Amino acid sequence: MRRRRTSHGGDPRPMTGKEFLASLDDGREVWIYGERVGKITEHPAFRNAARMLARLFDALHDPALKPTLTVKSDAGNDTHAWFRVPYSAADQVRARDAIAEWARITYGWMGRSPDYKAAFLGTLGANAEFYAPYQANALRWYHLSQERVPFVNHAIIHRRWIAIARRGRRPRAPPTSACAWCARRARGSSSRARRSSPPARRSPTTRSWRTTA
Repeated sequence: MRRRRTSHGGDPRPMTGKEFLASLDDGREVWIYGERVGKITEHPAFRNAARMLARLFDALHDPALKPTLTVKSDAGNDTHAWFRVPYSAADQVRARDAIAEWARITYGWMGRSPDYKAAFLGTLGANAEFYAPYQANALRWYHLSQERVPFVNHAIIHRRWIAIARRGRRPRAPPTSACAWCARRARGSSSRARRSSPPARRSPTTRSWRTTA
């Protein structure tokens, strides 16, 4: 079986903590409170969380923790147990134990650890046909995630920010709440609009219930 190589060199494997921290300072553009972040791993808003995540990646290479945290990927390499599709009840228990062990490392305070989206990545392999006609891409991402154990998350971008970006402007500071702006607009609407509009709907951009008057 051919073993794929990763961008951090060597055999396919999850990153170490040092490699994870280095990957954050790759020139990416990060802003907080209207200011651009220089070195992410040294900024007070991000450094502690980054170091804790580095501990999780280091744990995957710790001989004392590997039996609990890792299993063999489809390609025969070490991976976090939650990044491989379970094929039995025993596989599910192994994955549960791996998540619990990572939670112990962070004392339960890292709710969005790298295993957070691993269950979704697993569906790319278990139900690739659902993504037809792009099932080949789904399988590729599934196998890649098995080898790398990436920290995958998602972002919900408010429509106001999208409009500002399209005009070539940068917001000075983030809104207090993604829905607060919508709520203010709703309160400022006319009574006629309130009577003619449905009482509520699901907003696809903010993912929360709001009045749409």
